[in-house]
Amino acid sequence: MTPKDVMTMEEASVYLAMDEATLTRLATQRQIPCLEVNGSWVFSKKSIDKWRSQRDRRRA
Repeated sequence: MTPKDVMTMEEASVYLAMDEATLTRLATQRQIPCLEVNGSWVFSKKSIDKWRSQRDRRRA
């Protein structure tokens, strides 16, 4: 994961159009790709995009 690829909770929330509470729940339950760094969740844009496309494919 490169630093430019990393999103904070707030950035990922905006990117996914999802409220932070829902995103935190998904992260805590490991239902979304993320890492916990110094007590904060961080997200890889590349991993999020892959997760999103896999999830969309399952729904189709």
